[in-house]
Amino acid sequence: MHTITSCKKLYTDTTKARRTKIGLYLLIAGILSFIVACEPVTPFDFYNENLFRGKELMKRGEFEEARAYFVKAYELQRLPEPLVYAAIASYKINDMKWADYYIREADRYDCKGLTELRIDGYKALIFIKEDNMNEGFRALQEYTEFYSHLRPLMNIWEVEAMVKKRRIDIVRLEILIDEQIDRYEDEIEQYRKTGTGPYGAGS
Repeated sequence: MHTITSCKKLYTDTTKARRTKIGLYLLIAGILSFIVACEPVTPFDFYNENLFRGKELMKRGEFEEARAYFVKAYELQRLPEPLVYAAIASYKINDMKWADYYIREADRYDCKGLTELRIDGYKALIFIKEDNMNEGFRALQEYTEFYSHLRPLMNIWEVEAMVKKRRIDIVRLEILIDEQIDRYEDEIEQYRKTGTGPYGAGS
């Protein structure tokens, strides 16, 4: 009888101890979740959120709504990327006044890589569409020279031919520039995420 009572007591004590541990773990988890939830949201977090939302809207062809997010992103962080996207969104809805304004503002920054390529490409498109041919051809020349060093798609020859002949098919040029920039962006993202692709170590 004494042995049975001792076993019951041991079981009860063990159960209590286990429940106490579980309760402690839950308390710690709750405290950690509260701390994470209470971390201050910075202007850069809002910047990234607006930039992301704008890009998603751009993919769906909702350019005017996208532009509003890019402008908000720029107000939060004075960086060139949202300006370039605001220029592109404006171009897509044929709002050339704002397209010109945003691309010139973006061009004031010392940009490199993808952002520089995007600025050069859309400077050319915007200026040419505005019939500002001298600046347009100058920007298109800069674009082709820069892009030709970035493992270009074969269709770069079409853009180079337009520069050489000084004859522009603006609809075709827009398609080519978008395709070339998108491919370069995909390759850069692949390299950042996996270390592979045309810009990987083994390439």
